[in-house]
Amino acid sequence: MDPLALIEHAAARYRHLDQLGAEIEQTIHNNEHAALPALCERLHALQEQAKILDNQLVDVLQQRQELWRLDTTQEWLQLMRAIQERNQRLLPHIKNTMTIQRSELQTLRRGNAMLQGYKPGIVQTAQRFSSSG
Repeated sequence: MDPLALIEHAAARYRHLDQLGAEIEQTIHNNEHAALPALCERLHALQEQAKILDNQLVDVLQQRQELWRLDTTQEWLQLMRAIQERNQRLLPHIKNTMTIQRSELQTLRRGNAMLQGYKPGIVQTAQRFSSSG
């Protein structure tokens, strides 16, 4: 692939990652946890694609140092920094959410264990009730 096209493709991929990251951030702040698995799955797929492009791009940039000065290369680097900063901002919030989820799960497990040990005090008798006196 042409080096300039590769740089543009990598920058476009990171624009998409940045947009998806912003969507995930909004979802986390709105406590819409049900939407996170699908978003994270999309994020993981995009990250895998970006990793392949990154490896190719780093090889090209090592061979052709002048490409570092291109606006598109600088945009690619800036997008990488912005994504990293967002991740650092979200990390404490995600850790807090995970702690709360873990606590709720432990509470549910304790309640379940208590219910497993509970035996109702129903005593069955063989008596019949009759209204005929």
